[in-house]
Amino acid sequence: MTFKSVHNRFAAAFAMMALLMFAAPSYAGTQSHAFATHHVVFQISNGSALEQRLVLANVANVLKYYGPTKVQIEIVAFGPGLRLLLKHNVHSKMIQSLHAEGVEIAACHNTMMKMHLTKADLNPVAHVVPGGVIEIMRRESEGWNYIRP
Repeated sequence: MTFKSVHNRFAAAFAMMALLMFAAPSYAGTQSHAFATHHVVFQISNGSALEQRLVLANVANVLKYYGPTKVQIEIVAFGPGLRLLLKHNVHSKMIQSLHAEGVEIAACHNTMMKMHLTKADLNPVAHVVPGGVIEIMRRESEGWNYIRP
């Protein structure tokens, strides 16, 4: 094998890694909750204002009951429920406040593609996951409680 072919393979591998790092959705938005004794994932897949308020109220109640150090919470939005995470949603400040208390906010990449949305269209505290249902399945497999208000 010549130096040039090794160099070309290395360059191709590096380019592929860079593409995967910047193009693929990730879990970069997740936070560490080392002392949490409870783990809860909330689903929002309905676009109605009533459902949005209900999910946020439930999250706030769980957070208030256990406290931010004893509970790890993630809201997973997909389908019409992704509207909750749009940058100019009426609940934007509430979402940012919950995030400041440690609540993770996940947006479904599959839904984003179907709705022709980018990360820039979302609340800045949201992180993108490959799929909302996949994220919920992942959390359940880790022992998290699943709530769909």
